[in-house]
Amino acid sequence: MATNQRAPLLAATLLLTLVKSIQFAIDSQALFYYDSGAFILNGLGLAFLPERAYVYGGLIRAFAVPFHSLRAIVAMQVVMGGLTGWLLTFALVRFLHVRAWIAVLAALVFAFDPVQIVYEHLVMSETTALLAMAVFLLAALRYLRGPSLWWLVILSFLGVLLVSLRFVYLPLVLAAAVLLPLAAYFSFSARRRRLLALALVVSCGSTVLFQMGYRDLTGWLAGREPAYHYSTGFFLLASIAPIVESGDSGDVRVAGAVAAQNQSGLPLFDRAVRWRQLWTAEGLVPRLRTVFHGDERAADQAAQRLARAAIQRNPLGFVKLGLHNYLDYWTGIRSLRAILTQETGAHLPPAVTLHDASVISSVFGADVSHQHTLNTPSRRYHIFARAWYLFLLAAPFLAGLGLWLRPANPKGVALLFFWSCLLLAATCLGGIQASYRYLHPFSFMSLAAAAVLCETLIGRQGKRG
Repeated sequence: MATNQRAPLLAATLLLTLVKSIQFAIDSQALFYYDSGAFILNGLGLAFLPERAYVYGGLIRAFAVPFHSLRAIVAMQVVMGGLTGWLLTFALVRFLHVRAWIAVLAALVFAFDPVQIVYEHLVMSETTALLAMAVFLLAALRYLRGPSLWWLVILSFLGVLLVSLRFVYLPLVLAAAVLLPLAAYFSFSARRRRLLALALVVSCGSTVLFQMGYRDLTGWLAGREPAYHYSTGFFLLASIAPIVESGDSGDVRVAGAVAAQNQSGLPLFDRAVRWRQLWTAEGLVPRLRTVFHGDERAADQAAQRLARAAIQRNPLGFVKLGLHNYLDYWTGIRSLRAILTQETGAHLPPAVTLHDASVISSVFGADVSHQHTLNTPSRRYHIFARAWYLFLLAAPFLAGLGLWLRPANPKGVALLFFWSCLLLAATCLGGIQASYRYLHPFSFMSLAAAAVLCETLIGRQGKRG
């Protein structure tokens, strides 16, 4: 590494260490959301809930359980946040050719990102997943700079790690397995076409092997068939509920359940309450469980077949649901204070069940049954700086503008642009509702794109001068 690149990386290391240490000293309180109890149970080995990132549960087991401290989870995630900020500096200096002071400034802004800070305190997989995403993007940038079959294998492994933490990344990882070799080798030259063919075979083959391996691991740990998790059909059905019709299933039981649901007080066409179809006793998912007499496997498979049939019959309706989710992010800005209060667990009813609170108290010696009443610095800062979500929503636009201005590394900026667009599409098309916590990973892309824009504009100004 060149000496002129080491200086900003060292500066970023020192500054991020200082900032994150001070932040942890000010606020080390762990926060809980609805999913947090499941992560803890996975970490303690008291349950196996694959839909709640059991890899993250393994990190809790390794870094927090031995100390019997919830603050150890926060410390782990604060360190992860610092590492992600450092990787942002590294990507900007090494691959995107951004001058040192801009790269270090971007890392410092990331260190004070209100969304990042609150998720460093929440017992959720978001902070870990963002670090994994940053590593994946750096590996992709390295591959684009110097294509190598080994880097494709490394990317395949990082991809399955990313999917294990957040399922939403699956379509992005699969798309990257094809698009990265195309970006590196696409040409009309016969030799380049042969290299492209080989790269595609290695990339797609290793991706399939790692993804199948993860599914097999999940099946082995659960004592069931291979799968990413065992509620994919339920989640998919709830997300596309408004376009489902009884005729989408040839199974009389399922068709009857759909018809009965539409005659109930919670009909499927109401887009705003799709989450209730999954989580409340009056929803379609519990109705399917009843129809199949509590057989979770059969009910989930029926839900998946029903959802896929609805999407195939009405693909435009599926896209419209995703578009509505995207627009909901913008229209929800007006009510963001109330929404974010709920999304960080500071609401009634408490996000922690009595059973989970009892388990946590026995292992960690902490009473979390009333933690929703805690007005911590991270929660206050998150609410105060809620306008930051506008910057996160702007990630695809910033990256697109940066690409249009012809940056020093167009392939690298194109990676940021397509990754932002694909992640936003996957988030909106697969979401039961427009949950703002899903925007958390966009801070990395937004700041990287903004830094590239600054570099390009300053460079142009310098040439004119």
